[in-house]
Amino acid sequence: MGKVWVLDTETKGTGANMVPLEKVQKEAPRPSKPSRRRGKTSDGRVREPRKQPEKRQTSTPLPPGHVRKKGTGEIGRIQSVDAKAGTANVRWLKRGASSTVPLTAISRR
Repeated sequence: MGKVWVLDTETKGTGANMVPLEKVQKEAPRPSKPSRRRGKTSDGRVREPRKQPEKRQTSTPLPPGHVRKKGTGEIGRIQSVDAKAGTANVRWLKRGASSTVPLTAISRR
């Protein structure tokens, strides 16, 4: 009777190898990933959650009449505002182009 071959998929990446069944059965079981313990410490005290670092302000204050696009952070100068339509006409400093954007898409921060 011939050897029984099995597909070994325990390799990294997309590769897999055909290996004899005896080789797979002889290999020691691989250690599993260590579990992450949460809740109590070894002496029974409850662990305190880690504190998140405070967010630092990365942008500088804008000069009067300027706004920042919320999505990209691009800075522009307001040319006109249409409060009824909820839009503003902004001349973007980097591109030099003007566009009409919703007031919700820009901020003074």
